[in-house]
Amino acid sequence: MPKTTFIFSAFLAALAFSSAAASELRLPMEAAAEAPAASPAAPDAIGMIAEHEELQAALRFFSDIAFVSPVGSPQYLEASASGQYIRARLEELGRAFRRETGEVLRVRDSRVRGEVSFRLSSELNDVFGFYGRTEAREERSVPIKDGYCKINFVKNNVPFLVQSDSFLKQGEVILTFDDGPGQFTEEVSADLKAGGAPSVFFVLGSKLGNLGKERVKKAAADGHEISVHGYWHATEAGKPFTSMTTGEIVRQLGGVKTSISAASGAKPGFFRPPYGIITPEALRAIDSDLDLVPVGWTIDTLDWSTKDPEELFQKTVAQIQKRGKGIVLMHDIHDQSRLASKRLVKWLADNGFKVVSPERMTRAYRGE
Repeated sequence: MPKTTFIFSAFLAALAFSSAAASELRLPMEAAAEAPAASPAAPDAIGMIAEHEELQAALRFFSDIAFVSPVGSPQYLEASASGQYIRARLEELGRAFRRETGEVLRVRDSRVRGEVSFRLSSELNDVFGFYGRTEAREERSVPIKDGYCKINFVKNNVPFLVQSDSFLKQGEVILTFDDGPGQFTEEVSADLKAGGAPSVFFVLGSKLGNLGKERVKKAAADGHEISVHGYWHATEAGKPFTSMTTGEIVRQLGGVKTSISAASGAKPGFFRPPYGIITPEALRAIDSDLDLVPVGWTIDTLDWSTKDPEELFQKTVAQIQKRGKGIVLMHDIHDQSRLASKRLVKWLADNGFKVVSPERMTRAYRGE
């Protein structure tokens, strides 16, 4: 596949204008008339629709790259992180459109051409820093645990956690779900329990309100591991942990760990960085200070890339068949993932695969 690059030019500066007040124009008082109350501004539905199509085009672009690129390659890592960010932007835009208009912002995948606008590529560069200039651009790896994981510096020296599944036997699978708890978490949890598939739910502290706490309590009671993803993903603006200091990261995750323990009744054992982006220094501090085992993935379902549960299920099955084992990444916040994961658990059992305990990752990382 040809290498995709983005070229950036300088941003235009906004000019501020001021208007003269009526008093400065010395209008005669007797000529003044009471003005009617201004009507509320109409929602910019056309602008929202245009932005939605812009985001859908970029989602298609990164989805196409991620599906054909090896997991862990620079092309895949950029596409996966960008796609996750864009899917979150699409979901928020859809909610805003519904609040403003009372209508559902429809997805028209068949009309979307994969491309990334200059405006959106600039936004992605601000979030991830994939395309800016640095003094040193060489790719390099930092080992964290031989045979388990490492940090690869790729795409303009952005550090990604790259996972190994060499400790798994052929036919063994670990299921993981990110970004909850959400409206589908309890159903996904119950389906996994019914299928004898203990899994890991990497949750966000910002979703641990009263309802969120009940959801993780139920998932823990179903036999699943409730572990740390972040408070936001990873900042409120959607930027990765590389935009924070190591101290800030540890404090944030420590608070999330405490909240999970209080809600679920069990101490979290794992940590997955949003987008898979984390520095070696931060990862080691999270291990030493919070006793959390890092977890990446080796099979990415790319469930952010489609709303079609049938397409998601078939592509997930194809990846598992091809690799023969692996740590599977899904998101329990998506309806398509809710439907596909239920079918997946049955398919695994029917086709000779075994969903093994997440504890296998702890033993592999700790050398036990």
